[in-house]
Amino acid sequence: MKFEGFQVTNFRNVIDSGWINANQITAFVGQNEAGKSNLFEALYCLNPIDDATYDLDEDWPVDKWEGRKDAKGKRVCWALFSLDGDEIEALYEYAAIKPEAPAEGSEGGEGKSPAKVSLPTEAKVSLAKAYGYRTDFHLRGFDDGILDEDKAAEWMQEHTPNFVYIRDYEMSGAQIELDQLKQRLDKAGGQRHKLPNEDQTILIILDLANIELQDFLKKGQSSEGRTIRSFDKRSASRYLTQQFAHLWQQKDVSFDIEIDGPTLNIFAEDAGIGMPVRLHRRSTGFRWYVSFAWKFTHATNGDFKDCVLLLEEPGVHLHFTGQRDLLKVFERLAEHNTILYTTHLASMVDQAHPERVRIIESRDNHVAVTQGIVSSQRAPMAVIEQSLGLTGDHSGILGSRQVMVVEGGGDAVVLHKLSGLLKAAGREGLSDKIHLWPADGASKTPMYAGFAIGQGWDAGVLLDSDEAGNKARAKIDELYVSKMAADSGQKFRTIMLGKAAGTKQTDFAIEDLFPPKFFIDCVNEIYGIAIKPEDLPEDGSDMISKKVEHVLKMRHGHTQLDKKRIMGEMWRQFDTWKSVDDLPAHTAGRAEKVFKAINEAFGD
Repeated sequence: MKFEGFQVTNFRNVIDSGWINANQITAFVGQNEAGKSNLFEALYCLNPIDDATYDLDEDWPVDKWEGRKDAKGKRVCWALFSLDGDEIEALYEYAAIKPEAPAEGSEGGEGKSPAKVSLPTEAKVSLAKAYGYRTDFHLRGFDDGILDEDKAAEWMQEHTPNFVYIRDYEMSGAQIELDQLKQRLDKAGGQRHKLPNEDQTILIILDLANIELQDFLKKGQSSEGRTIRSFDKRSASRYLTQQFAHLWQQKDVSFDIEIDGPTLNIFAEDAGIGMPVRLHRRSTGFRWYVSFAWKFTHATNGDFKDCVLLLEEPGVHLHFTGQRDLLKVFERLAEHNTILYTTHLASMVDQAHPERVRIIESRDNHVAVTQGIVSSQRAPMAVIEQSLGLTGDHSGILGSRQVMVVEGGGDAVVLHKLSGLLKAAGREGLSDKIHLWPADGASKTPMYAGFAIGQGWDAGVLLDSDEAGNKARAKIDELYVSKMAADSGQKFRTIMLGKAAGTKQTDFAIEDLFPPKFFIDCVNEIYGIAIKPEDLPEDGSDMISKKVEHVLKMRHGHTQLDKKRIMGEMWRQFDTWKSVDDLPAHTAGRAEKVFKAINEAFGD
């Protein structure tokens, strides 16, 4: 089933969140105490992996306390899942009301088949839960009288993904006395959620190893039992290592659960080192990953699929590169799960997917949710601005300028160099009113465009005329431009570089402003080879970089073209150009057309 979204009402500081659409991966961005956790806790109780439920005494909004006496039955959360074609058929097969066979010899009964039922093309499962009641499952899309309601309810409860809520990740990795753990568990009445996070994690480890705590302690009281227990812990160590490898791919790590009497230690060993280290001596970020991996393994029975994963501030203990790796892990997990996570880290906001962002604000002390990357409040927007490279008062400066988003810093350098030379010769360059704002590739430009539109800036975007540029243009139009009110007076320009340069090439990037020989010479200088223009393929993309890359792969054994190195050589050539007459052939004319198109688009 595909998770479509949810709504929370009457829960702590959430009076009404409004409907919140969910992507396969959705990031909830906001300051501390804004209410992100409240949204997740309310959603989790809707279909949890354990017996979590709402507590009227704790969860009813304090500023509506006078209505608490009548709160039983008031809905707290509802959510929607959509079924695919196979699931619709499976549900029908399980819950269909079978027509009674006609009595033998009855009129018209002999040889007559039951009428074929036309199944819906769309069907949805809605879940709702109120104070004092269990979750209600309701099916939408099927006509009345087709399904047995009780059997349909059974199927929905069995197949609707559970919500998995992980918020306490950190574990110290210190040794644990299992007999003392058993005493604490007994004192808590066997209710794990009342134990400290460290104790809960150790119990999860034992569960994953199919080890029952009391039985494990009993085995330690005899030599035969200790022998069996040694096999248990070896099996557990191997399994935990395998499961951890699914989520941690920075390097190979193996785990060893060591038990001496009632004392449990966990060791971690990096491949190639040959010496295990107690877990508590590893970094906080590593222990965070260990805790996350094993809790997720436990929640999904080791399958890593078919759940809605709710993560509180994932990656907060990780280095920047670890956070970016975690986003890649999310992409892999999202093939079979839905992931919702909260964050206040700019590095945990994926610039390539602005549609995944939900801004969480606090308005009149209540939660308000904004779909997109624009908020009137400073705190949540600080995260977005930092993600986009805006620091200090840069945002304010850009807001008073005309802003043109370009695909990267290299594009900005090229355009500024060419503009300067053209202006010095009395020809048309980029208007002084227009500020070039570099993104980090074409896929990231929709994030920048959405921010500029949301802030009401006088802005536009310049994209390469290639597949990536065309995808970015489509996303910008779908998410933002198409939704701009016609009477708002705001305008956003999307300019494709090839059309602006007046070229007939199908594909056209910033380096195509120069003649092919100039780019080839830069490549030859960097790689120490001698590619000739006649070596370039005639078929495929007509972008010079793609043609040269093809030759590098086919004839010279390189895996790809390192455009950063090539751009560095181009910049070295730029330093030798003192006037427009020094530019390679046709460059000035193409560049001038581009600047004219940009200036005219901004009304200059």
